[in-house]
Amino acid sequence: MASALEQFVNSVRQLSAQGQMTQLCELINKSGELLAKNLSHLDTVLGALDVQEHSLGVLAVLFVKFSMPSVPDFETLFSQVQLFISTCNGEHIRYATDTFAGLCHQLTNALMERKQPLRGIGILKQAIDKMQMNTNQLTSVHADLCQLCLLAKCFKPALPYLDVDMMDICKENGAYDAKHFLCYYYYGGMIYTGLKNFERALYFYEQVISSLGVF
Repeated sequence: MASALEQFVNSVRQLSAQGQMTQLCELINKSGELLAKNLSHLDTVLGALDVQEHSLGVLAVLFVKFSMPSVPDFETLFSQVQLFISTCNGEHIRYATDTFAGLCHQLTNALMERKQPLRGIGILKQAIDKMQMNTNQLTSVHADLCQLCLLAKCFKPALPYLDVDMMDICKENGAYDAKHFLCYYYYGGMIYTGLKNFERALYFYEQVISSLGVF
């Protein structure tokens, strides 16, 4: 590994061990260019980090790998993301929900491009559970999950995330993109329509219409 990458790994390890999550977030936000310039070494970086102990460092590397114009080995990256989301430290990634959600958006888009929506449903359910502070909290990944369920014509996995009334919105980087809010209710309405639960579908469509004047 190049010395700059070694410094990145050492800093991630040190800040993680010290519980300095705010400083660690600052580090990963500044390290995107460094990681992008060293694509051929990123798997070595991943091998030097522990998913549980160094979740934010691993997240930064995977986000950069998925941000490249073309993914040379999608299956390897898919497996890495799947393992990361299932085993990462939820408390840690809540310090970087914008990057974590961004990784989920990248995964969703990649699976849609490959016409493999079914593969992402279980992973996104795990991602939402990691992000949420409670089951009534809406994240931007909810819309991704509903979209994949629609494309896969596999509606029921989304129901636990649709049957609850959302009372809170997960702020990602201090904000929330209205697009994800609207898509959650629009896709949710389509899922309920497909399941012939027209009363609940109407409620979801009403949320979309009433919100358009607000955003």
